[in-house]
Amino acid sequence: MGYGANSLNFDALRGANVARLPTFKNAKGEPAHSEPDGSDWALSAWANAVTGELGEAANLIKKIERGDLTLDEARPALAKELADVQTYLDILAFRAGVNLGQATIDKFNEVSVRVGSPVRLDADDWRYATAPTPATAA
Repeated sequence: MGYGANSLNFDALRGANVARLPTFKNAKGEPAHSEPDGSDWALSAWANAVTGELGEAANLIKKIERGDLTLDEARPALAKELADVQTYLDILAFRAGVNLGQATIDKFNEVSVRVGSPVRLDADDWRYATAPTPATAA
């Protein structure tokens, strides 16, 4: 039921983020971090990075909604901003000692139970906890 060959798992993203942190350079070509694990930035700085990228995505959405751009025109830029959000969110989770993949599975399934949905996440796919009824399969 998954996405297939073009999917990305949280472990791969985490590994790439951790490997890239010590090599990341700023716009001036200088090392962006004085600590190889990004610990020179406080959690609030990583949260600001996530929020900044989400703000850029929201700005594109605002332009779509007011008619400056169509969704088709904005989609490539929006995809890049959302990817930036995901990347910084993973680094924030890393710096906070959170396994974002497991946290997402746990929270998704908790909400599914709360709202009465049979849809559950597993480590590598999603499934129905019980056979879907016509109301839940729609």
